[in-house]
Amino acid sequence: MDYSGMNMFLSTDNIKRHYEQLKTMKLRFSILEKSLPQLEGREMGEIMRMKIDKELKNEALSLLWNIKSHELFFLSFTDIQSGSKRILKRFSSKEKFLYDLLMASFEKEYGFLYIFLNKKDEIVYHFANSFDGAFVKYVPILALDLYEHTYFSDYGFDKRRFLTNALAHLNLSSLDN
Repeated sequence: MDYSGMNMFLSTDNIKRHYEQLKTMKLRFSILEKSLPQLEGREMGEIMRMKIDKELKNEALSLLWNIKSHELFFLSFTDIQSGSKRILKRFSSKEKFLYDLLMASFEKEYGFLYIFLNKKDEIVYHFANSFDGAFVKYVPILALDLYEHTYFSDYGFDKRRFLTNALAHLNLSSLDN
């Protein structure tokens, strides 16, 4: 998995810890799939509709949400700066968009902040700290991990500095794909 854009604002050790956490979640989901073969290759929406034990279903959805969120987080950054036509359409500038995103991120204590494109092709922010069905309703384009473990080893309690550095490397061109 490419995480070169994250090297611009997170230490290599921090990225490796995050990547190891992702591998552990994938392993746990793989084990769950082996005990419930009907989960294999299924998306979250399909799992939601399955008639299986509620606890196992919730565990599967939680693990899959965490996996998808972390994978998207790893893919949301780049070392190449670019803009987005969609951002300029909704916001007066890239800077205004990033400021709005910073404020939305800073308001939340922990969880993931996602950027979706809705059915009207508009940029929508969505915050979640657990599986809430948004991955089924919309397709997330970008994700920002706001959990303290993401930034604490590099930034301490300075969440604003982490957000400022991370947002400077957000892959905005992905909003136009």
